[in-house]
Amino acid sequence: MKAVIAGRMISGWCFVNKPKQNLLSPLTETELDELEQFLMSSATSDETMQIEALDGYLTAIAIGPTTLSFDQWFSRIWGPNKEDMPKFASQDEAQHIIGLIIRHFNSIITVLEHDPDGLEPIFKSFISPDGEECLDGEMWAYGFIDGVNLCQQDWQPLVEDPAGKDAFLPLFLLGSDEISPEQEKLVETRMQTAALSEYIPESIAFIYRFWQPYRLAMLERSVAKQAKRDGVKVGRNDPCPCGSGKKFKKCCGAALH
Repeated sequence: MKAVIAGRMISGWCFVNKPKQNLLSPLTETELDELEQFLMSSATSDETMQIEALDGYLTAIAIGPTTLSFDQWFSRIWGPNKEDMPKFASQDEAQHIIGLIIRHFNSIITVLEHDPDGLEPIFKSFISPDGEECLDGEMWAYGFIDGVNLCQQDWQPLVEDPAGKDAFLPLFLLGSDEISPEQEKLVETRMQTAALSEYIPESIAFIYRFWQPYRLAMLERSVAKQAKRDGVKVGRNDPCPCGSGKKFKKCCGAALH
């Protein structure tokens, strides 16, 4: 599920994975700040996601039931229209910023694969009247719901499951524009939204685990079908072509039976 972009045309420029940027290395604090500053700069439109929304958006894509292609999700970061595309100063700047986004996406996937409970969403915060620092996950949740909306119908089994519906509710209340008047009463104050924001990491871990078997089954079936379509002869005891290191019969070959 790792993003690998090489030689792909993206709205007029060609992004090539050069050795100077390892797409699997997590962003440093400095690089994260650099990405945040670019998203807020005059080079982007008013519709461009800010860093909190981007983090939520990428998380939804990473944990959802459908593996989306790069072309299906990337341009939405900048806004809904072609006119929202950023005005990069140069080819090198375009490649650098795109690389930062891909690396951040990959780091989210890596954390989820190794420790779903350890994911730390990028939230804003505010000081309550009592002087306590409180989480503000609204923009993060808006980005997450944008990610869900890319394949909204595919998410239905989650919201139809009682436990899944409970896990999804804080994200929906904070990030959706389609909540009912009764639900609006649950997010009227900043303290209410702060309380809901506290639940988000737990919700993400649940949702990741909910979809994990489905994503694995779809990946195995896709690889197995591709091998068959390409006429690749893979023995049952041969290494699986997906690169897992397992035997084909114990990995993607199992999806053929």
